[in-house]
Amino acid sequence: MFTEFFIFFASVAVLFYIWQKRFYSFWQRNGVKSIKPEPIFGNIRSFLTGKIPFFEQISLFHTAKGFENEPLIGVYFLKGPGVIVRDLDLVKTVMIKKFNYFVNRAMKTDPIHDSLGYNNLLLSRSPDWKGLRNKISPVFTSGKIKQMYPLMVDIGKDLEENLAKMPDNSVVRIKDKCARFTIDLVASIAFGIKANALKIDNSEFFKVNTEFFKLSLKTLLDSFCIFLLPSLASLVHAKMFPKPTRDFFIRTISYVLDEREKSGNQRNDLVDVLLAMKRETQSQKNEFNNKDLEFLVAQAALFQTAGFETSSSTMTMTLFELVHNTAIQDRLRSEIKEYFGDEDHISYERLQEMPYLCQVVNETLRKYPIAGYVERECAQPKSGEKFTLQPYYDLEVPNGMPFYVSTLAIQRDEKYWPDPEKYDPDRFAPENRDKLNMDAYMPFGIGPRNCIGMRLGLLQAKLGLVHLLRKHSVSKCNETVDSFKFEVKSPLMASNVDIYVRLQKD
Repeated sequence: MFTEFFIFFASVAVLFYIWQKRFYSFWQRNGVKSIKPEPIFGNIRSFLTGKIPFFEQISLFHTAKGFENEPLIGVYFLKGPGVIVRDLDLVKTVMIKKFNYFVNRAMKTDPIHDSLGYNNLLLSRSPDWKGLRNKISPVFTSGKIKQMYPLMVDIGKDLEENLAKMPDNSVVRIKDKCARFTIDLVASIAFGIKANALKIDNSEFFKVNTEFFKLSLKTLLDSFCIFLLPSLASLVHAKMFPKPTRDFFIRTISYVLDEREKSGNQRNDLVDVLLAMKRETQSQKNEFNNKDLEFLVAQAALFQTAGFETSSSTMTMTLFELVHNTAIQDRLRSEIKEYFGDEDHISYERLQEMPYLCQVVNETLRKYPIAGYVERECAQPKSGEKFTLQPYYDLEVPNGMPFYVSTLAIQRDEKYWPDPEKYDPDRFAPENRDKLNMDAYMPFGIGPRNCIGMRLGLLQAKLGLVHLLRKHSVSKCNETVDSFKFEVKSPLMASNVDIYVRLQKD
């Protein structure tokens, strides 16, 4: 019996070794320069063992020694080989010029067990993606955002009132304040809901949204499958939105849609767009079922969670830098006082005209591109011209291969950004714009599938910073850190420690 078991396991081990050798020799067999893989882990041991977040793993691939002059690098993930795109011309080829081959993101979830993840704009796939984006994009036009702006200012005033109630020289966890501001703002302009995160410490909206980004063992496993082993997503019932988040949004959005339909009011917000989509579905099918509702909720859930986290992180990173660069903070606060002073209303036009505020936010997004990378999946047509790696390599790319662009590495590359670790808003000063290679600046992605909420995200961050800084300065306290590493459990760029600052009233 022992001999039979030994022969069986030895045979399995030999077969596994042969398969691994074949699996991890793809780039070598095709003459493409690649990073040497490790057995089982491929090239992502640091990520798999919880040492670094995924976007930092992609950045380390980009900056790997010996590949400084390479247009692309071959790497290995658990599901197979992938491409790290380094050359900016190749970035534009993949993301723009040859977009028809790269419509889909490499991330996938299961349509049956995760309707909110599968159907939202971020993960939607061709051909559904384009029609969905066209329906939602009117919410993000300059005209619509301007119409929503008074609602945003109201939340800005709530932020000022919240800060005014605090004793002078209070020590605050700044991400908490920024997150409460953006949660209230997005809930108001998107759904007409008062989330009251700034007024109520245990606001349900605040709790649900922030818990979404605190990964448990189950959500870590789900994210692992969605990002790296999508073929297992159905097997383990992986979900982008965990059940408490899903239930909250279905309940909340159902209520909002019903109330808006009953009232007949129009606010030119996301709810109006969702109601139009609902009416279109009803006219086509003569019904509106739970699956149809979940499709609408998927868009709303993504809008809320992504909209609050990206802008609050941008604000947090900006304030972290301002604490350590007091001359920049003083200059920004002087501009805020020059433009608004003690005015009660911060006008849309004046906010958009502030040059130094724009430079500050742009520099924050250069140093801290919140997503950290852009990814696409190559979809080869069944017939016709195939996508190849020419002129770099004579290789027809296998269908389904992922391509990654590290925005973090590119935006901290001294080839494009002198002294890249220095926080310097004057890089973006009008007199220096001609010196910049803006192809190396893509904090909101690039191409037809770039971030649809770019305008709104920038406006949120700018408005929040103005309301926070026009009557307060931020300075170091005993708890203020001088540097931080990135949080390994966060899918977006975040510090691994709380960032505390001292808030001083004028």
